[in-house]
Amino acid sequence: MTIRDTATVFVAAIMATIIAVGFTAARPEAADAADTVKVKGCTGKRVALDSNEKVMLNKHNRTRANKGLRKLCVHPALQRAAEAHSRDMIRKDYFSHNSKSGATPYQRIKREGYRFRAAGENIAYGSGSYGSPNRIFKGWMKSSGHRKNILNGKFREVGIGAVSGNYKGTNNVTMWTTDFGTR
Repeated sequence: MTIRDTATVFVAAIMATIIAVGFTAARPEAADAADTVKVKGCTGKRVALDSNEKVMLNKHNRTRANKGLRKLCVHPALQRAAEAHSRDMIRKDYFSHNSKSGATPYQRIKREGYRFRAAGENIAYGSGSYGSPNRIFKGWMKSSGHRKNILNGKFREVGIGAVSGNYKGTNNVTMWTTDFGTR
């Protein structure tokens, strides 16, 4: 191989890298797709969780198992409800169990097609490491109401939504919604 051939191969490799990086930057969902895992859901179908949501699910289930409680399985309707609420709070710059339109957690869960006998919800947010699954879960476990939902033996199914964005002028905020239920 001549110096000219080597230079051509080198330039082609650099161009391919630039194109690949540019393609990923132009389509951030492509980068997010690699960060998604599928878990077996309550209905037998696989449900997509991002890596933070999966960590949070594992934390819930480890804590419940340590207390002799059944593990939670992810229900697709609860997952849709939780993710939609976290996304809505980031987009519309608010933090509340009730949506800006006034919908309660129970109404939002029903709207996604989940018919429950019992339901509950935990929400939280944090910026940077304060929004990590570890920090949020520790905060929930220190709060009697949130801990009660996590350790409620009536709850069998869950949806966990973690959406990051800008909130009240702060970048890199992760908004969390965990919807619990029993059909």
